[in-house]
Amino acid sequence: MTLALYDLRCEFLSQPIGIQSSSPRLSWKLESDQRETQQTAYRIEVARSAAHLAAKEADLWDSGKVSSDTSHLVPYDGASLTSRHIAYWRVTVWDNHGQHATSEISSWEMGLLDASDWSASWINAAKLPPSQDPIVLDWCEKVVYRPTTDGGYERERKLDEIAIEKRVERIQTVESAQPAAWLRRRFSISKPVHKARLYAANLGYAELHLNGYKLNDRVLDPAQTDYELRALYTIDILDDRLHEGEHELRIHLAEGWYGQSHGFFDTHFRYGKPLALAQLEIEYCDGTRETIVTDSHWQAASSQVLKANLYTGEVYDARITESDLQWGPVAGPDSEQPLPQRLEAQLLPPTRKVDRLAPKSIIETTPGTYVVDMGINFAGWVSLALEAPRGAVVDLTYSEILTPENKLDWDTMGRRAVGAYQWDRYITNGQGRETYEPRFTYHGFQYIEIVGLPQKPELDDIVGYQVRTDFKRTGSFECSDSFLNKLHETILWTYEANFVGLPADCPHREKCGWLDAYNTAEMVYHNWDIGPSIGKYIEDIRSSSELLGGLPGNIAPGRRNGMFEAFDWGICTILLPWWKYHYTGDLRIVEEHWDHMLRYLDFAHEKYPSGIPTGSLGDWCDQPATLELSFTRVDGSPFNSHPATTAAMHYYFAVKSMAMLARKLDKSPRLVDTFEKRAERIRQTINATYFHARAMTFGSQAENALALIYGVVDPENRQAVADRLAEEIVHGNDGHFNVGAHGAGFLYHALSNYGHADVAWRMFEKETYPSYRYMFSQGATTIWENMSRWDPIKITTSKSLSHPFQSSFHHWFYNAIGGVQTDPSEVGFKKLIFMPQAVGLLDSASASIETPYGKARSSWRIAEQAFSWKIEVPANTSATLVIPNAIVEVTLDQQPIERAERKVLGTHYPQTLELGSGNYQIEGRIHAAPTVQSVTHRLNLS
Repeated sequence: MTLALYDLRCEFLSQPIGIQSSSPRLSWKLESDQRETQQTAYRIEVARSAAHLAAKEADLWDSGKVSSDTSHLVPYDGASLTSRHIAYWRVTVWDNHGQHATSEISSWEMGLLDASDWSASWINAAKLPPSQDPIVLDWCEKVVYRPTTDGGYERERKLDEIAIEKRVERIQTVESAQPAAWLRRRFSISKPVHKARLYAANLGYAELHLNGYKLNDRVLDPAQTDYELRALYTIDILDDRLHEGEHELRIHLAEGWYGQSHGFFDTHFRYGKPLALAQLEIEYCDGTRETIVTDSHWQAASSQVLKANLYTGEVYDARITESDLQWGPVAGPDSEQPLPQRLEAQLLPPTRKVDRLAPKSIIETTPGTYVVDMGINFAGWVSLALEAPRGAVVDLTYSEILTPENKLDWDTMGRRAVGAYQWDRYITNGQGRETYEPRFTYHGFQYIEIVGLPQKPELDDIVGYQVRTDFKRTGSFECSDSFLNKLHETILWTYEANFVGLPADCPHREKCGWLDAYNTAEMVYHNWDIGPSIGKYIEDIRSSSELLGGLPGNIAPGRRNGMFEAFDWGICTILLPWWKYHYTGDLRIVEEHWDHMLRYLDFAHEKYPSGIPTGSLGDWCDQPATLELSFTRVDGSPFNSHPATTAAMHYYFAVKSMAMLARKLDKSPRLVDTFEKRAERIRQTINATYFHARAMTFGSQAENALALIYGVVDPENRQAVADRLAEEIVHGNDGHFNVGAHGAGFLYHALSNYGHADVAWRMFEKETYPSYRYMFSQGATTIWENMSRWDPIKITTSKSLSHPFQSSFHHWFYNAIGGVQTDPSEVGFKKLIFMPQAVGLLDSASASIETPYGKARSSWRIAEQAFSWKIEVPANTSATLVIPNAIVEVTLDQQPIERAERKVLGTHYPQTLELGSGNYQIEGRIHAAPTVQSVTHRLNLS
């Protein structure tokens, strides 16, 4: 028998640098070859050095032996930790089998905790005039509604007149953007270096260079925030990169989100000119210290990047060489530009060039115009290798789809919203073969039009990079249906393309952190080691709310709050922290945002005393019955459900969740009671207002699904409502879904949890509109915002072709098909449910989730009426198994087992089993068809 410990974490991170909390939380996982292993006690030792721990001197904290099964998010409770402090730790664990194990030594490093830790000053170049080069001005003119030869502007499918009127203003904002700046400081090292850290807070996007080489692989860095309140700083370890001799530190600084001059909603993004704040702290081997900071000793020069805009693109002049840079003095902030009130370490994973793509084909559409098909829609940029005479102007323009004439189709770019094209311009240096790739912008696209090359490029000349926040995939799913496997991969790819520092909506026209992000939260925690990324966005919501008087808009962060109130977007204030707590056990995120969450509920209670929030967007981008009907509306407002109904259901669940959280936080019984009674009043009001008792329906797929999953339906009516939902799908909608942003995440679970897994699964079999097979048949490589706005004749759409909210159902693949999910009775996957509900609809499926306690796996297969099911329950957890009803002669490790009837997720199942941790093999035989083919027969409907 062996017991081992692995995956030691501090604040969800492995050996992090920059911890801001004075009481960081520690986690570990157990590995045991014995079943039913539970931790019974732990001892955490923390010291100032690894040597102290080796000598059994835990001089910072020794918890002693603590009787507890807690192995996740245990708060540090030792000596006070100060800025820059490195703490080394290990843990010893005892289990219920009499075994114990001690981990390897891990560590965490504190960030700069106080404003007084910063001695650097904010700097930028002195006033850098915008380029007046005709090549640059021509680009500024063309990126804002490309002119046509007849003196007008491109108006395929009609740009509205208001957008055209704004054109001059938009050109001026693009023209006024400053070039990026180089900032440099030379210094010398005269003795051996023991430790060196570069702390860099930049308002804008920045790349850091040392001695002519980029220091790291981060791009589009740091992540966006509400800069009036906070900014993120990065930390680079330079221990082994500073040798004795001369050095030069450089910062390549561009506007990023701080100086953004043009974009979605036509708001004034620009806070001011971008600024840099850097502090290189060096500790020498002899114990002395030196700090090099941004100050007046630095120099500045205008960069080769003459324009850099996150929506329009970038202009890069390669004719400007190092010898051409004109170095001058640096300047400080302008008097009117806001500076952040606080600096925080950037703990979410950095943005990187994560995935590499090769182009699929290149065609010459007209002489000298080449269209490159990258084979898949993605977010990022390409690297282009070329050879051309000096001063050649090479344009790269981007689009998600092509017109039937093989021209770029601009409509998915949302020209009316952004008023610009995605367009990079490169001016060649003419010194042989050269390579261009953008630095301070990114695009959403599959196709690139390249103009200005003297010859057709080769496929090997072009490399694509998916650029995103680099959180790692940890979940896995596979089944015997190749289409579902493709859909699974497409969903993940789409979500990743929409996360650059925050969960956003489309990587071309908007790049907005819309507050509908809670819709995809559940699928996130099944698929990725998301780390602090969602916690960062929750803080973005709070900071944006503070700037709006305490209440959220529709977008966070940044100077574009959505321009109007939508309750069912603002409810993200409650629901996103709830889902983080539910799936990770992180109660501190709720503690830290409790007052903000309370404030939002107080606002809702005052504004909507009836419990029905009328100011809502509803089931956005749902699917009408026909494609023709969808074109009767210009926005994404719902066709099938009332916005107030779905909003009220979110409201009910949010208040109910706050009651549970208040009890968990030991808030006053009076507050808990207040929330519980308010939630019940809202529930009753919804039923009294919207429930049709004779028909057993709230009216639409989305409304019925939310009502079932959230528990709005009276218990005695739940099965009947689920039956009616199944009937409506099969007979009323010919087996198709018609849900949108809200309903998508609930529909399939609402069906399968009440015995209609076959109805849920068969929606994925449909090939006609609306269905995912239909979407793929039209060439989709990412999940669309709204397939109902697709015109199959003209092969175009006005909606984005890369939008994650329509895939919020995705965790159903893990739960119902693969058969593994968390048990809601205990948060953070502490208890699991293994319940495959698609047995017989498919021949096999497997799914695994990396939980806070280890990997939970479920893998089943049917072959010649024989059923085989392997499961893995992580150590220090337990599980309920629900064996499909059609499986008989069930054995566990070839031994007959006693089964019991239990209620699981609100439904009674006759064959269940309680298990502790370990690997198990379940075998059985299919007694009858696992699912009835006819819903009419099963529901006894005529």
